[in-house]
Amino acid sequence: DYIMKFLKKDSVSIISLILIIFFSMHAMASKKTILVNNLSVAQINKDLLIGFDQELYLTTNIIDGLKNGIPLVFDINFSLIQGNPYWFDDKILVKKSQYKIKYRNLLEKYEVININGEKAFFEELQDGLDYVKKIERWNVGSFDGKNKNLLVSLKIKLNKKHLPKPMQINIKDQAWDFQSEEIRKYIEVNN
Repeated sequence: DYIMKFLKKDSVSIISLILIIFFSMHAMASKKTILVNNLSVAQINKDLLIGFDQELYLTTNIIDGLKNGIPLVFDINFSLIQGNPYWFDDKILVKKSQYKIKYRNLLEKYEVININGEKAFFEELQDGLDYVKKIERWNVGSFDGKNKNLLVSLKIKLNKKHLPKPMQINIKDQAWDFQSEEIRKYIEVNN
């Protein structure tokens, strides 16, 4: 009985709450993003090894383009940054790499090239996405600096230079703007 009285009195607030939840879920589902989780940095001697998980939420337009022969090439940009309170931050270490997903019509399979350049074929797109989902022990270089507290930056973005020229020229079309948020994390490294 109490719940019914509450619902009658505050029906406007409940309806607005439901609408907010619905539209936020719809916006999240329709957003073209790459979610990066569990960023980890390990140091073995002077080598820095990076690991992270990623979730690719491809839209139907991107999946249709992939099936019609448009390759998806993703750039991974990593930076190791030393903060400078009086001037610009110093980028101590920068590493770039790519991975690629392409549909092979004659084979009727997805070709996936991972961050290490290893090639694999999959019949289902989800299996190919699972292949590049977890990055482990990516060697981004060696570090022999004296500072211990540094900032790590990681961003993944669809490289539009590998799209067909009409899609590259059309800057108003945001259907192919597909990227992750920039992940930043402070770490301690050993000398």
